[in-house]
Amino acid sequence: MKKAALYVTLALGLSALSVSYAADPAFPKAEAGKKVTLEVWSWVPGLDKTVASFTKAYPDINIKILNLGGGPATYTKLQTALKAGSGAPDVAQIEYGFLPSFADTGGLADLSKYGAGDYKKYFVPWTWGQVSPEGKAVYAIPQDTGPFAMVYRSDVLTKYGVTVPKTWAQYASAASAVNQKSAGKVKLGNFYATFAPWFMALAWADGGQFFKRDGDGWVQTLNNASAKKVLNYWNDMIKKGDVSTIGAFSADYWNATGAGTVASNFEAAWGPGGYAGSMKDKSAGLWRAAALPQWTAGSAIKSGNWGGSSNVVTTQSKNPKEATLFALWLNLSGTAITENWNNGGLFPASSAGLGLPALNDTSKNPSKFFGGQNISAVYAQASKGVNVNFQWAPWFPFANDNYNKQIDLMIKGKLTPDQALDAWQAETLANAKKEGYTVR
Repeated sequence: MKKAALYVTLALGLSALSVSYAADPAFPKAEAGKKVTLEVWSWVPGLDKTVASFTKAYPDINIKILNLGGGPATYTKLQTALKAGSGAPDVAQIEYGFLPSFADTGGLADLSKYGAGDYKKYFVPWTWGQVSPEGKAVYAIPQDTGPFAMVYRSDVLTKYGVTVPKTWAQYASAASAVNQKSAGKVKLGNFYATFAPWFMALAWADGGQFFKRDGDGWVQTLNNASAKKVLNYWNDMIKKGDVSTIGAFSADYWNATGAGTVASNFEAAWGPGGYAGSMKDKSAGLWRAAALPQWTAGSAIKSGNWGGSSNVVTTQSKNPKEATLFALWLNLSGTAITENWNNGGLFPASSAGLGLPALNDTSKNPSKFFGGQNISAVYAQASKGVNVNFQWAPWFPFANDNYNKQIDLMIKGKLTPDQALDAWQAETLANAKKEGYTVR
């Protein structure tokens, strides 16, 4: 995958929502009598239950799952293994935004060699563009998507007399009210200071663009107007103590949400599954989902997208055919998609998967954890409000790490929001040029 071609345009065409799931496609046949073990790196909650169904169908293929932690924790170890030429798994989970950088290492197998190209028609078109940007090599199998919505504790909002905010102005007012009425013990929201895609999704909802192809080169604008608008908004609430800055996916965060000391957040479609899986019975049934607040009252619902992942097969795999089979089954089997939704809250990338009855089954998680609300409907609405013209650059991993540095300085009061974004832009731009990319 050449650097000049490493771009991803997000086009969330959800017209497939009305498609019903008829039957699984014909998967590649496993070699009879060949016993193999595949090592899979993934942070999807409950994946072991899904894998049990796979091994029942393919008893000669044993799956060993390793959860090294979400996103960055896994990527660091995977990059190290790919560059070292050893230690990589057979299959790994990679978010779309990070996929170009991994393909650029040469450590990902071209799955078209194992028949993956024949399954393009089963996925929502934009997701296939994420994993096969040139339409030839296939670097991964699409797994899920992450349109953004608001999740909140209904009991906490009721306790403090706060209604679900429909605008960002209302959200800030509610955050102030909750903080004051609870004497600082409860925060309405939480700012994820170490996940650039979370912040970018909020700016994305306002029309923000961070990377854009320009002929054979790129234009990078990490300090775009929407980014400055969003960061200044959140920094104001942080300085007032109206929102917290607890690390995402940490024990402290789950303890706070479970106890009701953090009452809301903005999560991708896969987020509710993480809430159900991580908090178990704590606060079960008390959560709800709603559309993202809007900057203008009464406007159409606009949203952004955070993450959404794919499954790659590394070139170090000794069983790439079986690994490809597993990746295809995991994301196209009705059984797998249903279990991944119920156990991990994965919003499917397959066209037929979006029409599975399981997504609307409110008696099971994650909807059950959310008080029996049909949260799939909320996220389906969010999907329709995502700006489809969004691109990721192959140097995004550096941008993600550098974001953490600048935001930490902002929270410590050493940089203003505008200064933090300008530094993020300047340092990331310099690094991209140093790596050989044509970018301005």
